[in-house]
Amino acid sequence: MNRVLVATVALVLAGVGQAHAEEPVPPDAEPAPAPEPPPPPEPPARMPAPIIAPAPEPVPPRFAPWPTSRLAFELELYSQARWTNRAGEDLSELRLDRGELGSRVELGTNAAAELRIEAIRSAVEGGSLGVDGDSTIVRLRTAQVLGTYALRRTADHREPFVRLDGAMGFVPDPWIQLLEDGYSLKPLSRTASERLLGWPTSDLSALARATIGPARLSVAVGNGEGVRFPERNTGKTTTAVLEIVPLRTRELQLTVAATFRDGSIGVASIRDRRVGAAATLVTPVIRFGGEAVRAWGIGDRAEAEGLAVAGWADGRVVERVFVAARGATLGFEGGGRTSTFGGAIAVEPWREHRDGRSRGRLRLWLAVDRVTSSGAAMPLPGADAGDATLVMLIASAIAPFTVN
Repeated sequence: MNRVLVATVALVLAGVGQAHAEEPVPPDAEPAPAPEPPPPPEPPARMPAPIIAPAPEPVPPRFAPWPTSRLAFELELYSQARWTNRAGEDLSELRLDRGELGSRVELGTNAAAELRIEAIRSAVEGGSLGVDGDSTIVRLRTAQVLGTYALRRTADHREPFVRLDGAMGFVPDPWIQLLEDGYSLKPLSRTASERLLGWPTSDLSALARATIGPARLSVAVGNGEGVRFPERNTGKTTTAVLEIVPLRTRELQLTVAATFRDGSIGVASIRDRRVGAAATLVTPVIRFGGEAVRAWGIGDRAEAEGLAVAGWADGRVVERVFVAARGATLGFEGGGRTSTFGGAIAVEPWREHRDGRSRGRLRLWLAVDRVTSSGAAMPLPGADAGDATLVMLIASAIAPFTVN
């Protein structure tokens, strides 16, 4: 009886619990509100577009070694349309002032062979008789075997602290090469040493060079005749050039140099002696340069003595627009002077930077020059007038190509 009573109580309690669990929600009861989703994150404030400043002209390496690419080509062309206002009838002409094609081939890790040819006028300035009737001829300018060896490197191992270089063959003159490396106005005029003093750009010679930190010494011994003649006397011409970089930062570089040249040319052993100095200042916006050379013996005149002084500047006004100014004068002992002064504006549609320096470029120039001559510096009859004003439209291009 007791067992039946306990079972009945248990069933009653279970039924009451289930009824409470299944009891429906009254219709007037409101469901619990769903939680609100978090607000979306606010978009970040838009930053103004950065202003891209014009890329500065890179400061060149202190003493750049010879390129180590397996094969390199370089084409250099300066062509112009010229109008000359002179005494008598004016003259307008189209001309090619410089055309050069060079190549360099690697010979192992420390040597290379280089060949460079140039197109030049075959007649003298103002003349009409050329070689075989051609107004322009192609001749050899450089043909040399190069060698280099680094003895010791800087603490960061980025560049050699002590380096020895050598070359043999038709080797570029170390003084002219120094001037042209920092000279950005070759399309307007050749350097004063080359144009006014007749300094040969290359010669059959042997060159030795030593670079120690911020200083470099180059010594070349050759015939002294340049590419025009073979040796015509038993004497040799020695040219020494000392370069020093006393100031170099990321923004500027100052290079100063001095040269001494002594020798003779021609069958008459005409003296060929020079003492000179030069300086170049390079910044990201503007470049300055100048040279001064004292000469004993000029051209085929052993008695001629003179002092040549030149300066130039090349600056960027805005991106790809440049202005330039230059001047050069040669005064002779005993009277006579020839001078050239002028300015130009240039547009640069294309430029290529490589190895920390400007390798390729295309520029269009509009230039005006004033030329004056007097006394012993007057040109020969039939040549260009001693006083003239020149207006030139020039297209200059340097196009490199390398295979590493």
